[in-house]
Amino acid sequence: MIRVYRINTGSCGGCDVEIEAAVAGSRELAWADSPYSADALLLTGPLTTSSRPAFLALWNELGDRLPLLAVGRCAIDGHPFGRGGMAELPQIEARLLEGCPPAPGAIVEAIKRLVVPDKRTRRS
Repeated sequence: MIRVYRINTGSCGGCDVEIEAAVAGSRELAWADSPYSADALLLTGPLTTSSRPAFLALWNELGDRLPLLAVGRCAIDGHPFGRGGMAELPQIEARLLEGCPPAPGAIVEAIKRLVVPDKRTRRS
């Protein structure tokens, strides 16, 4: 079971709805109670000015412990707002999943590709 934790940083909610559908429809995914018990961190939204400090504080605390998946165009480059997303944080390694929003099946597959190889080498 892959446990995921989602952080919405100002999204319209479209990607969040598709992530909900992906987790609900998959026997391989479940919600983590906190980012500390998660196998993967999912980011939605363009990282607004007000959400960026909280996200960065959490990321700095977690370090490289969790793989990060930026779900949707807003999380990738701030589209349609013209700026934002992981494009403004090149120091953080994240996998990118295109779409506005991406389909639930694409989300499930992206999470599996993100986490499964990582679980084989991660120390418990």
